[in-house]
Formats: sequence, C-alpha cells, structure tokens
Amino acid sequence: MTPLRPILALVALGIAAPWHGPDPDPRPLSRRISGPVSSMWAAGHWIQFDVQVHNSEMERAYLTADRALELDPWPAAGWIRLAEHLWFIRASAEREADPDRRAHWIAAGLQVLDEGMERCGSPGEVALVKARMTGLYLLPLVQDGAINWAGGVSAVEELSRAAFQVAVEYGLDPRAGIPRDTKSHDHDH
Repeated sequence: MTPLRPILALVALGIAAPWHGPDPDPRPLSRRISGPVSSMWAAGHWIQFDVQVHNSEMERAYLTADRALELDPWPAAGWIRLAEHLWFIRASAEREADPDRRAHWIAAGLQVLDEGMERCGSPGEVALVKARMTGLYLLPLVQDGAINWAGGVSAVEELSRAAFQVAVEYGLDPRAGIPRDTKSHDHDH
C-alpha cells in the first residue's frame, strides 16, 4: 500500500473539511448544479408568460410565472417582472376602473416582491423596487383617491420607508440603487 502524498492528503482534507468558511452561495447544492439548465428553462417560461399575457390568458400566465420562479427563484428580475406586470398592467386604470380591484392587484404585486425578498439572491434590489413603486407610484394614486388603500397615505408612506430601510441594510443607496460602500461587499479570496 502506497501512502498518499502529503500534498494530495492536504487537498483532499481541504475539499472535505467541515471547517471550510461559509459558502458564499446559499442555494442548495442541487440548485447550483442544475442552475444553468433551470435558468434556461425558466427563461422559456418567461417567454411563454409574455405570449399568454399578450393573448389575455392571464390565469395561465400566472401559473407559468409561478413555474418560472420555482425553477429559478435566485434572480431578482423575475420577481420584479411579475410585480410590475401586476401593478402596471392588471392595476392600470385602463384595465381596471374599480379602485378596490386596482388596490387588490397592487397588493398582489407587493406580495410577489415580499416573497422575492425572501427567496432571491438580491433582496436589497427587490426592496428598492418595492420602495420606489410604493413611494413614487402608489402614494400619488392613494393621495388622489384613484386607489382605495387600507390605512391610506400614512400606510403607504410606512411601506415605502420600511422598504427603503431594507435596501439600505443590504448596502444599496436608495437614491441611486447602487452599492453605497463597495468595501463592505469585498470578499476574501
């Protein structure tokens, strides 16, 4: 029996060692391995989503978007895309005249963003979109009475402030959407 060369033993220990530093990618290993395939599959679902929306097949489109987000929840873009659809298409005055129904679709968009903050790899980015959508889009609609929102203006202002705070906690500058302190994002290699 030949003893292992010392360098090979160190490499083997380094790979299998439980004392390895924290994994920078918190996704399960199976997700990381299947990532490229899942991402391509999800991209196909987003194309299908667009076609279904274009054909006014909204319920099918939402099932398709849900499948896309299950396949690849990591990118913030999917969560933002679905929320913006709910806000700017479903809750638009052209599509929905009833202020309560408009509020329903906006609330659904907020739920999508909240889930995205929990499941995606860039929760600060999703929080920043939520802050801007509530502060710049929803707030004027509630102030003008175009949307009936539980809690009124103060509730919307609080939603926006809380989302901005989350974005700041993740190091994003709410005014620009860019990292405020690049040093805090450097990783040891």
